[in-house]
Amino acid sequence: MIWPQYRRKAMAGAALVAAAWLGGLLVVAAVFDVRAAAAGWLIGFVFWAQILVGALTLTMIHRLTGGRWGEFAAPAIVPAAAATPLLMLLALPLFVAIPALYPWPQHPASIKPDVLSYYLNTPWFVVRSMVALIGWAALAILLPRYDRWRGQLLAGLGLAFHALVVSGVSIDWFLSREAPFTSSSFGASVAICCLVAALAWTAVTAPAPQGDPAIGDIGSLLLATVLGITYIDFMAVLVIWYGDLPREDAWFVERGGLPWMALGVVAFILASLLPIFALMLSRVRNEQRPLRAVGACVLVGLACYDAYLIAPPSHGMTLLAGVVAIIAIGLAFIGVLMSGIALLITSREVADAS
Repeated sequence: MIWPQYRRKAMAGAALVAAAWLGGLLVVAAVFDVRAAAAGWLIGFVFWAQILVGALTLTMIHRLTGGRWGEFAAPAIVPAAAATPLLMLLALPLFVAIPALYPWPQHPASIKPDVLSYYLNTPWFVVRSMVALIGWAALAILLPRYDRWRGQLLAGLGLAFHALVVSGVSIDWFLSREAPFTSSSFGASVAICCLVAALAWTAVTAPAPQGDPAIGDIGSLLLATVLGITYIDFMAVLVIWYGDLPREDAWFVERGGLPWMALGVVAFILASLLPIFALMLSRVRNEQRPLRAVGACVLVGLACYDAYLIAPPSHGMTLLAGVVAIIAIGLAFIGVLMSGIALLITSREVADAS
């Protein structure tokens, strides 16, 4: 028992050190191209935020509905949800980089004066983001402390809070990169992306014996959410195309060339097309190994989708910076998670010894 404990601590330390080195690499990159480095960090931040917040959302849903799918998913989504407070720390570089990331601090004339005064400005951007991050962190901390009806009440209130704030931060983090472009369905799109990301994370990381019927539940839920995000995004594109408004069309025109069009096609194939056709097959939906492959495919597709949404205004080395940020934040998350596991094992062993 002693060796696995020290090995976990060593691996956690190595992951945190590697994350720090990659974070330092982004800082150096920011000296040469601050817009690309900041946009890359935003890509990594929102990708992992979708997984963590999605895991918290699934945890709250299971508190209200029950079901074997939640018991199967618990080893994957409970630690991910518990790591949600980490997002408050990861958001600090975004707040510092607001002038480089968003056009409205540098070109306020492009925004309506009342919108600039009462909504789209740095203080309110930070306040809205912190309200969401603190609220999610509080739910992640408090939810495990309550059971039965108190836990269900907190989960219900938490889901209502999540539905309220996710639209605001989605517009802030993503769409205000190219203000005044707007989309009324974008908040729902990001909320469903969080569920897709958490279910794909579960499919990849949750341990289960072969033949567990709950595997099929996760596969079916993943299929349903992938179909949902595909439908919502398709309808948004259709409405914008039918409206033919220059303000909306410019967003797609900017993504009409390389590498952005290719990135969008890859995102659609990996996060939508392939998973839908694969998950329609019962042998894929109900078996762990094929489902893991589909989950990994979806996660890569979502990373490409986040880059497609965020990277085009920055150009430069944004995509490379995004890859570095995704790896760095992922290593930090794994390091924190493994440190927590090691601490839990240590405390249990001390209790058993006493």
